[in-house]
Amino acid sequence: HQTGLYWGFTRVNGRDYFHNPSGGYWQLVESKILAGSGEVVQWETVYHLLNEDSTAIMEESQVWSMRDTGDKYFLDLLWSGKAHTEVTVGKYNYGGLFLRMPWKRGKIEGEVFNSSRQRNDRAEGQKAMWVNVGMEIEGRDDWGNIAIFDHPDNPTYPMAWRVDKQLGVGPVRTRFEDWTIPAGESASFRHQFVAYTGKLDDVALNEDWKEFSGQRNNFADWVAARNESKQAVFLSPEEAVEKMTVADGLEVNLYASEPAITQPMAFCWDDRGRLWVAENRDYETRKTGFSADGNSRILILEDEDGDGKMDTRKVFMEGIPFPAAIAWGFDGLWLGAPPNLLFVPDRNGDDKADVDDIEVRLTGWGIRDRHETLNSFIWGPDGWL
Repeated sequence: HQTGLYWGFTRVNGRDYFHNPSGGYWQLVESKILAGSGEVVQWETVYHLLNEDSTAIMEESQVWSMRDTGDKYFLDLLWSGKAHTEVTVGKYNYGGLFLRMPWKRGKIEGEVFNSSRQRNDRAEGQKAMWVNVGMEIEGRDDWGNIAIFDHPDNPTYPMAWRVDKQLGVGPVRTRFEDWTIPAGESASFRHQFVAYTGKLDDVALNEDWKEFSGQRNNFADWVAARNESKQAVFLSPEEAVEKMTVADGLEVNLYASEPAITQPMAFCWDDRGRLWVAENRDYETRKTGFSADGNSRILILEDEDGDGKMDTRKVFMEGIPFPAAIAWGFDGLWLGAPPNLLFVPDRNGDDKADVDDIEVRLTGWGIRDRHETLNSFIWGPDGWL
């Protein structure tokens, strides 16, 4: 199967320039080295895209720049095209920039991963700031990887990506619609490639993308994730477990699910192996504060026969506004319910809160922002919470 790096649109005024690299489709105008030595080497090619009668309908220029940082290679592309006549690039699943790794069915392991953390088939047709394709390299213990970055100045950023089943990837300007460039007008794209060996590090790739793009955040990925969630298919608890990706040596089983628990926000384990769950039914808008309507509660779940599934459920307490964090210790429950850090004792061990003896240990946390309040309690080795 063909492998390598390609550029060519599949439907330009009805002509397929992607699958026809010669034979009356392209005419070389110029190729030259812009910088042949130094920290960055650079070259340019200029081509005419030819119509059936061999007249040029577009002139395209590709300026490539390459640098070596020691552990990575960076390759930048600036593509520009000027339409000699009106040019329409038709809607299609792929076309434009495309990369295929040296794939061999059943012989080489590989994976595609995008900036939204979607893998392989899930990344097909999805919008993303970047896509990484990695694969085994014969004779090496680590993988080879190439990441392709989209740029905020590109049309329809972030672009949708073609991800096929043969380690082929590429951004697609015309994935969802035709694209027309009027006669005499120009268009351009900027992309960057990062080639490296070793384990994929998406945090490091995000930093490289920020340097390339000049952006300080990945808001585009947040939008893509939000849109994907709107299209998500609701799964049963059993189906959700089946679809999980689990690291080698680990397994997942269904311990508890709806309707036994609803809206869990925090949980902890006690010294008897029981699971405590804070059901937060009080999540509302920031403008009105907490409702304090008494629906939130703390549950105790127990697996009595050791089969990994809940057998009993007890209600420890209810009526606490916005329970956001819990930890069991010192014969009671430490409960984050802003604005307070509470200690809720159970002196006689009957699994019922001693509500008359609840103590406010600290106070002052805000109650407007749901995302930056008391959370994630953990006991330190010194016995402090």
